[in-house]
Amino acid sequence: MSHSDSEIKDHVKEKIRKQLHIEFKAKTKLSTAEDLRKLKKKLEPLYPEIRLIQAVSVHNTEEVKRLLECGVNPNSTDSQLRSALHVAVSKGYADIVKILLNYGADPNKRDVIYNTPLHLAACIHNFSIISMLINAKADVSCLDMHGRNPLQLASSKLEILQKGWRQGAIEMVKLREEVQQVVDLLLSILMRGIEEKMEKLQSDVDNLQLMKLSLNSGPPEELDDQMSKLLNDIEKFKLA
Repeated sequence: MSHSDSEIKDHVKEKIRKQLHIEFKAKTKLSTAEDLRKLKKKLEPLYPEIRLIQAVSVHNTEEVKRLLECGVNPNSTDSQLRSALHVAVSKGYADIVKILLNYGADPNKRDVIYNTPLHLAACIHNFSIISMLINAKADVSCLDMHGRNPLQLASSKLEILQKGWRQGAIEMVKLREEVQQVVDLLLSILMRGIEEKMEKLQSDVDNLQLMKLSLNSGPPEELDDQMSKLLNDIEKFKLA
């Protein structure tokens, strides 16, 4: 039985079409597999950071310590740029906050909506964590969602505690515990202020020492500027 030329051509075309389809599928699979391999390789360095965020979120202290000891970045972030410290603070995990800070977590790191860990601690009124962040040099000018700084929070907390105590709505043990946290916060703020003043004073000392040296070696025309600067410095000392 013979076939017409058109039938043979159609048969060949179909065979070629099927072959091309098979080859296309094979190439697509290879391309997809290669893309996945490349993506996996690209994401590999992020796996430990993802595990750190997960460990913090479920309060797995031992895993957090293990990962940090293995060199995982303490400033690891999630897709919203929330650091491990952001997560620990938002959940009130003071022990993990302390661990992360000890390993160099940045207390001033901002997430995608510009919140720092201190913002979050202020929002949930966690005074012990606020104190830890301030001691770690968190920016104390950061405000909570109501525009209050840590010092204003302490004042507000004390007023609430005093009112509750006078109304008999708070037990002595709880009151002492809460007041202790407020005192710790105030100490943190004051100590931070002293540190900043000491740094400023040291800077002033260094500048005066440099000026003293330059008096013997600098050109005469600079003397007038140096005297003006000294007058300004003396005025600052009077105001301090």
